[in-house]
Amino acid sequence: MIKCIAIDDEPKAIEIIKYHVSKIDYLQLENVFTDPFKAIKYINESNIELLFLDINMPDIDGMNFVKHLIQKPLIIFTTAHSEYAMESYEVEAIDFLLKPFDFSRFLAATNKVKERLLKFPVITSAFYFVSSGNRKIKLIYDDILFIKGDGNYVTYQTKSERVMVRTSITESQSELPSNTFIQIHRSTIVSLKWVDKIEDNHVYIADNKFPISSTYRESFLRAIRTK
Repeated sequence: MIKCIAIDDEPKAIEIIKYHVSKIDYLQLENVFTDPFKAIKYINESNIELLFLDINMPDIDGMNFVKHLIQKPLIIFTTAHSEYAMESYEVEAIDFLLKPFDFSRFLAATNKVKERLLKFPVITSAFYFVSSGNRKIKLIYDDILFIKGDGNYVTYQTKSERVMVRTSITESQSELPSNTFIQIHRSTIVSLKWVDKIEDNHVYIADNKFPISSTYRESFLRAIRTK
């Protein structure tokens, strides 16, 4: 089930979304809000995967609302104003529903979300745990600089420590947010947040220099262009 919420200052619009969601078996509507400020706290503390978001609301518009989110779910904008269409894709919205929309259009938008989540699951937590020896160590995504693989082990380099884990580089990649952690070599994953520069086919992070292999070069450059 895809956990979702709806935010719209018009109660009638909320009811329409609730009705459409009730007919789709892979959606679970967790909550609805007419006050976007109450929704911000809820989203940042919950594992929400999809947000139906109105754009033209009093006090804060949908575009600025997204900027206040720490944990960003996938977004489908709903609005009666077509002039926002291009701007909505600048915040990487999955789709843009122009009111009034019917069920078939709504279903097409949510199917895009379903397909997207099958390929790239949303990471809704800011951390995860890894096993190192007989310990469970909490790793905060924002603190990880890079990951290096060596045989059956990988080493996570964070801002404060190195953590060695018995696993593969491929398995490590599957546990990380795919929009931030990019593989650049068969043994190296880097966090785009900590990349200082890219020069002569190498990535520099702090005092570390990593080669970009030809296998991963195009996907790495594509990831940079979308940032």
